[in-house]
Amino acid sequence: MTAEERLPDPVPVSPSAWSAGRPSERVYRVLLRSVRFLLHLCTRRTQIGDLPAQGAVIVVGNHLSVADAFVLTAAVARKGRRIRMLGTAGLFRAPVIGPLLRAVGYIPVARRSTDPASALGPARAALEAGQCIGLYPEGAITKDPDAWPARGKTGVVRLALDTGAPVVPLAQWGTHRFVGEEGTRWRALLSPVTRPRVDVRLGAPLDLRALLGVECAADATAAQLRTGADAVMDAVVAELVVLRGEPAPPHAGRAGSLAPTPGPVAGAEAGAEAAAEAV
Repeated sequence: MTAEERLPDPVPVSPSAWSAGRPSERVYRVLLRSVRFLLHLCTRRTQIGDLPAQGAVIVVGNHLSVADAFVLTAAVARKGRRIRMLGTAGLFRAPVIGPLLRAVGYIPVARRSTDPASALGPARAALEAGQCIGLYPEGAITKDPDAWPARGKTGVVRLALDTGAPVVPLAQWGTHRFVGEEGTRWRALLSPVTRPRVDVRLGAPLDLRALLGVECAADATAAQLRTGADAVMDAVVAELVVLRGEPAPPHAGRAGSLAPTPGPVAGAEAGAEAAAEAV
């Protein structure tokens, strides 16, 4: 096993940081080795860029395929870091997948919460413990016919402002050829033969506190949160442009945002709308 393929060191465990449930070191390592083997068998991967070696960091990527989280996890592990991905809280209630997600340290996000701060609480705790977390600001696989990213939500900005963690943009291209929305079964079955190319590029860290001039999310205006989210997606798109070798259309990273609710919104409805825009 090369230096690049060494398994990341165990992550320190604390009750607050591992609020998704106590992780299993053995399960994590078995799954990581399995993911690496499958990606090696089924794809041809390239990776460029770096990642802070220690301390809290938020890795954000564009969302092309259900295989994205595996590619992102393997990419971060190559840099000696263990990533904790964010997942919707509903997944953790599933009979088989739920315990598995807890075992590898996935972080639940309560998307139905009316309070953005509480919805992101477990992710914030992980960052405060100096861990590396990963998320897709779009909140879903892109629906763009040319696979450019949609507009990002503001959750990553809230986390970065509250913890001071840098945001590292990660672009990936090719996972949709491995497992895509159309012909998924056949693509997966034929991938050991076709071995589609999957490229990953890590960009320079973003300091959103410096960019926005705000020290915590509670002090940020809605406009500042939106500016930060757009800046994050612009950084992801910039790396994606390099991987794809073509200019991005004007809507890349900006289209597909939530439609504003007409008229005045108050109480729980306003909170729900804010939480939906955050996570």
